[in-house]
Amino acid sequence: MNVVLRKIQSIIQFLSKYPPIGKFIASIFGVIEVPILELIYFIDKRIKPGSYQILMKNFFYFYKSKIIPLNVKIDSIPTFAPTEEILGIIRRVPAISIGYCYCRVKNKNCENPIWTCIHIGTAKHLEELSKKIPLRTASIEEVEKLLYRANELGLVHQLLTTPSPEYVYVICNCCPCCCIMLRNAIDYGMHGVVLSSNFLVEVDRSKCINCGKCSERCYFNAFTFVDGKTIFDVYKCTGCGLCVNSCSSNALKLVRRNN
Repeated sequence: MNVVLRKIQSIIQFLSKYPPIGKFIASIFGVIEVPILELIYFIDKRIKPGSYQILMKNFFYFYKSKIIPLNVKIDSIPTFAPTEEILGIIRRVPAISIGYCYCRVKNKNCENPIWTCIHIGTAKHLEELSKKIPLRTASIEEVEKLLYRANELGLVHQLLTTPSPEYVYVICNCCPCCCIMLRNAIDYGMHGVVLSSNFLVEVDRSKCINCGKCSERCYFNAFTFVDGKTIFDVYKCTGCGLCVNSCSSNALKLVRRNN
């Protein structure tokens, strides 16, 4: 396994040095993503039951996601990278489309909206992609409304990339009851599958009223509510921002990580 990991790392390093090759591979992967996921489901159910976790763990050495917090209540810092702010991303890309959530359609574990995946890129790229999967062109205003609605519903914004975080092709709004990557990260401790954002939550104890809303919104158990008090474990924080937007006393804010 270590030999395989070293080879994978070498491939990723090679692609990082030659962006055009990486972008080409990313475009191809965007098309074959769903067939690969279908194959994993098929093997687990029909060929070797119980192989799902092993297959997904190896699959995600190549395919990863990064949590992106909604651009709300983030302190103004001069060194912000615009690619880390989801609203900044959609305002600067050439074209935007909205597609259906594969995980939610496949698993059907909740009643959250289906059309929540935001595809970004050039108009030509999205036009070609629309021939393979259902997509519809969307305006910036429509996507912004979708993002705020997703936040109200407690969906986590994820930036899906391959083979490195430089090649963006879709931003998903995910729920742990349906999302393959979030579910694996929570259930199996596969934290390399879902990468934390470059932010984490900072708590102002003087403002906290111990209402417990943050613990209800946190999927990663960074917040717990014990004996009427809110306890925060910064090491479990992924920086998704859901708790920040639910805090009525403004005791929470997102700050940039030191490392």
